[in-house]
Amino acid sequence: MKIYIKTPARLHFGLIDLNGDFGRFYGGLGVGINQPNVILEAQPSKTMVVTGEKTELVKVLANKFKETYNIKANATITVKQTIPEHIGLGSGTQLALAVATALAKLFNVKATTQELALAMGRMQRTGVGTAIFEKGGLVVDGGKNIKNPQCLPPLILRHPFPEEWRFLVVVPNVERGFSNNQESSAFKNVKPMPAEEVGKLCRLILMKLLPALAEKNIEAFGEALTQIQNTIGDSFANVQHGRYTNASAAESITYLQKLGAYGVGQSSWGPALYGLFQKKDAKEIKQKLQEFLNSKMGGQVFEAKAVNRGAYIKILQ
Repeated sequence: MKIYIKTPARLHFGLIDLNGDFGRFYGGLGVGINQPNVILEAQPSKTMVVTGEKTELVKVLANKFKETYNIKANATITVKQTIPEHIGLGSGTQLALAVATALAKLFNVKATTQELALAMGRMQRTGVGTAIFEKGGLVVDGGKNIKNPQCLPPLILRHPFPEEWRFLVVVPNVERGFSNNQESSAFKNVKPMPAEEVGKLCRLILMKLLPALAEKNIEAFGEALTQIQNTIGDSFANVQHGRYTNASAAESITYLQKLGAYGVGQSSWGPALYGLFQKKDAKEIKQKLQEFLNSKMGGQVFEAKAVNRGAYIKILQ
């Protein structure tokens, strides 16, 4: 038996509630995109062997899975492709779930995707990446129960994303975003969000963003997305030194808006940024964005469409 897995990446649109006075904390929303991907294969073997990309990290993940589920058997894992780390595209969750899902299928471990995510140390704050691995589309989760922080953040909504919309994802050649200890320290130092700001975010999501998505109204959706991202970015300004992670990010966002992006934002801690466009305009604008980056800080631009399904999993006998 051989297990083949190809995951989506994700754009994280932010955390909803950094106040917590309703008894829940965080909450999040984001969308799955078709690239970059984690691609790996796993098959039984006498010893644990990992080849390809991120071999040491994948060994750690595989051993964590085996210890959690008391698995004595071994596997050969071939990692053909990974998502670049610490740029805001969900590399950690997608790789951890790809490894765990492959091994679970190989060794007949009956566990849900959410259970696998918890076992692999994911979903510490938001379940967005886990929901995207499982279902794709645009997802919203309901945050952590403050009285039971080990609980799963419930998936509140999953909605398909319009096929004719595209994201142009900009990754400036700057310092990578926070991760691990840096990220934990940032969350400890971020200022509590005023209840009025949380209320504003919830209203923007429920009464503007989601209706616009349902009606496929890209103008209203983009306006709401930008307003959400601005509000969340300002809430993190004291730990990331501004609305965006650095001056280059802010300059890139301004240029995206100049080129007519319907909505803009920074994915997670960045430095990945994105603009929302119609499919018919994306190719020409992508070239202009790349020229802009080349003349400034360097970096890359790629076109991404939303994926309305989760990871592709194939079992080969």
